[in-house]
Amino acid sequence: MEEKLSEKKKVKLNKMYEKYKIHENLIIARQARKTLRFIEKNTENFPNKYFVLKNKIIESCYKVLEWIYRANIFQDINDKKETCVQIQMLNFYLEEALKKDVLTNKKFLSYSGHLLDLDKIVRSWFKYEEAK
Repeated sequence: MEEKLSEKKKVKLNKMYEKYKIHENLIIARQARKTLRFIEKNTENFPNKYFVLKNKIIESCYKVLEWIYRANIFQDINDKKETCVQIQMLNFYLEEALKKDVLTNKKFLSYSGHLLDLDKIVRSWFKYEEAK
């Protein structure tokens, strides 16, 4: 009986995945996921003293991705603005980590480069959408 339930769950999950699969091909979301994974992987070594800062950085990464999806689905200007705000907040948290010597200059420049690329892509996307 458990096997039947798990098969039903698998079918249901596959249907849900197919429904939302179109959003996985969004180039901006792929770039955001790539940036998120890069930053998350490299913030694992934060000292426990800066646990809150580490969590804010990771939370902001996920918020950026969330707002990208929202902006894509709802096509609302406020969602687009919020995406840019979240990217700026993430950059602020990274600057704070640099000031507190949790991040090296090299890592900060690397993170900032990824964020700058993401920000450029997002702003270009919004300009493209407005021009339509």
